[in-house]
Order: sequence, then structure tokens, then C-alpha cells
Amino acid sequence: MAASIRTPLRVPVVFILGATGTGKSKLALEIGSKFNGEIISTDSMQIYKGLDIVTNKVTVEEQEICPHHMINYLSPLEENHHVHQFRNKALPIIEKLLNDKKMPIIVGGTNYYIESLLWNTLIKSEDVERVKQQPENLKHVKEARENKDSGVSEAEEDGEETNRPRTERDSVYQDLDTETLYKRLQEVDPVYASRTHPNNRRKLLRALEVFDVHGTPMSEIHKAQRIESPSSVGELRYPNTCVLWVQSEQSVLDDRTNKRVNTMIERGLIQELLDFHKEFNAKRTQENRELDYTTGIFQSIGFKEFHEYLILPEEEKHSERGKLLFEKGVENMKIATRQYARRQIYWIKNRLLRNKGHNYPPVYSMDSTDVSHWTEKVHDPAVQIVQDYMNGVVPQQEPLPLQEYDNGAEFNECKACNKTFVMRKEWNIHIKSAKHKKRLRSLRKRFHDTCDILDQFKEKKSMERETTLAEMTSRTANIATDSVDGVMRDCVDSDISDKEAGPRDIKSLDTGTGAVNLRDMVGTSNEQSEDKGESVSDVRDKVLI
Repeated sequence: MAASIRTPLRVPVVFILGATGTGKSKLALEIGSKFNGEIISTDSMQIYKGLDIVTNKVTVEEQEICPHHMINYLSPLEENHHVHQFRNKALPIIEKLLNDKKMPIIVGGTNYYIESLLWNTLIKSEDVERVKQQPENLKHVKEARENKDSGVSEAEEDGEETNRPRTERDSVYQDLDTETLYKRLQEVDPVYASRTHPNNRRKLLRALEVFDVHGTPMSEIHKAQRIESPSSVGELRYPNTCVLWVQSEQSVLDDRTNKRVNTMIERGLIQELLDFHKEFNAKRTQENRELDYTTGIFQSIGFKEFHEYLILPEEEKHSERGKLLFEKGVENMKIATRQYARRQIYWIKNRLLRNKGHNYPPVYSMDSTDVSHWTEKVHDPAVQIVQDYMNGVVPQQEPLPLQEYDNGAEFNECKACNKTFVMRKEWNIHIKSAKHKKRLRSLRKRFHDTCDILDQFKEKKSMERETTLAEMTSRTANIATDSVDGVMRDCVDSDISDKEAGPRDIKSLDTGTGAVNLRDMVGTSNEQSEDKGESVSDVRDKVLI
């Protein structure tokens, strides 16, 4: 059941959501000009100055139609800008607009930026105190603190710091790699770690910073917040919140995103990237910094995708290799844009349509699949819904129904594909995917091939051993035969006086050679054999045996 509108005759805070390419910016301009509103962007890349093409900002002409906020206020050479900094800058703007009876129109954008304005997710000191008063939590916190790495500062306990988590720039964890961050989180907050993807650096940093500031695991703070408010988010920040979701069929949206990339390139995307690369590299060289595509403006779709082309020497950009890398960059940018659009849709469904309660506003859908029907399918319904909110009545259009959904937080790791999943649904989708099955077939084939190679190697080594033993046996027999033949010759040529001397003690000989000892032995045997009528050849055969 949709949440009721509890504040009649008051200007609503309008959130216009949708995947990139659906036309949400166009609708925001129309709503803003109709209801004396101003637009607040929640795009984490549009906060940076310049780079208008790669971040797909509204044009100067569009900004004249309706004032825009939260764009072009930060140097692109700044590597980090935390969501809390964004929120703290945006909230006063919203409050001022409401006080001036102007409509704040929030267009998104970056999911966690939207969340920071939609819900009051600020960690309160009373939440922390509530956790600390629970005896079962104290032991865990104490053990986590005792196991804390020596390089990590102690949490600041004063009340002022409680509501001011440190930024990513101030964080002692910022220089650590993501794998180390995840291991650290597993130590201090294993519950939250089990629900967080090991590659989600933003969430890892946030959870560690919360523990560092409050001395309390993020999972326990969330637990305390749910006691106060059973929903999985904080209180709805603005009770009179209107959420409009502009949608398009996926195939149409994919085609639009592909065309958008082509348009951006025609407008000068590559030159914009090259110019910024030159400026940034000059500063990076001075400061001896590495290029990191996970921070700041470099997270924008386009930088990473065209990296190989951008770093080519100028003369190589027009070569065959340069053309191939350029085409590769175009295709990668289209893929990344389509994937980003899907993530935006998933967030809306997961966060707004699979939960219920007074903290979740109703969501009204507009279909922009066919732009030739924009007025009747998008503009008119949206205007009517906003007007109903202003009049304090429930809109005639039904909001989207809530979907039953088991959040299913569950940690799974696919060693075959080297991927980690923290949601049961994602894991089930993965293990049924064609890509996963193909990978398993490949690994099985490689395993069997490896076993065959090992068997062949084992057989070869066995044959080599047998051959070696046979050769050694043959050489030993030949040596023995040659030695006995020599002894026999010595026996035949020996002086008769040697016989009269009788058997000699082998140990008494000074020569110590095998030939002399053997000759003496054979000589003795020869004397004995004469009495028995044995031939020299018989004696030799006995020696060989």
C-alpha cells in the first residue's frame, strides 16, 4: 500500500529517477519551468568543473530554463569527494528552496547520492550509545579494538565527532588496497563484511571509518537503527516526497545509449579526454602519483575505456593500431554505459519497490519508450502527479506495486570464475549462467588434459628408469666379464711357482686392487678345481654367477 501524503498544501520534494538515456533531465526541466522549481543534480561526476561532454551535463541554454545546483563546483583534479560532503552541501540548498516556496527537483543520478537526500541515514550518537549499552556488543568491540593494527588511530570519542565521520581524504585507510580493506573489515565487523562485496571499496571505507570514529561496528549501528525504525533505511527525510520513475524498454534503452556515445564522440569527447589527460599528467608527474580509475573524475565512463588509445603517441593515433584501439574504446564505452543503466534500474527496484513502510515513498512510473508520445506518456502524467502532491491529494495514477522479495544476503565465492557474491539471488543467477558453465567446461577440459600430460610424463619417466636400469645392468655385466676374462688370462700365464706357494691371504696383499685380489681368489679356486677336474670356463661361470 502506498504511503499517504501527510503534509498537504506544501511544496513537495520531487525525485526524478531513471536510467541514463530515459529522458529524466528533460522531464526535470519541464517540471521545473512549470512549478517554479530548481534542479539539484545527484550525479557524482557532474560535480566536477569542466568535462561537460564526458559527464553529459546539461547545456548552458538548458540551465537558463531552470537553475541547476550541485554541478561544476569541484576541481576535477580533486581525487575524492565523499557522499557526506555532497549531502552537507545539498541539504541547505533544498531547505532554502522550500522556505522560498520553490520546488526542489532532485535528478539522479548516482545511487548513494540519491539515498543521502532521500533518507536520513545519518548515524546518530543515540544509535551508537544504544549499541554500547548492549553487553553482548561490548566484548566484540573490545576485541576488535585490541586486534586493531598499530597504524590505525583510536576512535575519537567526543560528541562533535560522532556526527562527523571523516572523509575519504582524511581516512587512514585510503592508501590501502581493497583486498586489505576487506580483510580488515572481516576482523572488526564480520557481519557487515559478509554482506559487502570485497570489491566495493566505497562501502568498505565507510564501514571502517564508522568503526574508527564511533568504535562501533556498522552492523550493530544498523541493528540499533532498525530497533528505532524497522525499515532497512533511515527515516524519510522529507515526508512530502514525490518519486517519478522514467522508464523505457530495455532494447530501446540500449539503442539510445549506443547513439548517445556516438553523439558524445561527435561533440568532441576524445579531445576533451586528451586535454584533461595532459593537464592531469602534468600535476601527477609533479606529485609523483599513480593514475587511479577508481577515484574522482576518472570514474566517469570514458576514461578507462579509452585509456589505451589516449596514451598512444600522437603519430600512432592515426595508425592501424590506433584505429583499432579507438574502435575498441568506443565499443567498451557503449558496453559500460549499458551496464551502468542496468545497475540504475536494479537499484530503483531493489531499494524502492521491494520494501514497504512509511519510510518508502510511492513510486510513479512514466514510459518514455516511444518519444513521439512523450507528452501523453510522460509529461502530462508527471505534471498531474506533482500537482496532486501540491494540492495535498492522493494522485489518481496508481503507484507501482511492491514486489515480494527476499533480500537474501548470503556470501558466496566462485573460484572457477574468480568472482564474489553477497546476495543469494545474484549467486543463483551466476551459477546458472552460460558464462559460468562455459568456464567450468573449460576448467574440466584443462584438468583432464593436465591429467593426460601427467600420465604421459609418468609413463615416460618409468620407461626411462627401466632403460637406465637395463643399461646399468648391462654395463655392470660387461665390466664383470672383462675383469674375469683378464683374471683368466693371468691365471693361464702364471708361473707354476705361484701354485706351489699355496693359497695366499688376500688381506696380506699391498696392492689393494680388485684385479690382484680376484686373481688370487681365482688362483686358489683354480688349484682346488684341478683336483676336481673343473675347467677354467667352469670357474669363470661360477664367478659370474
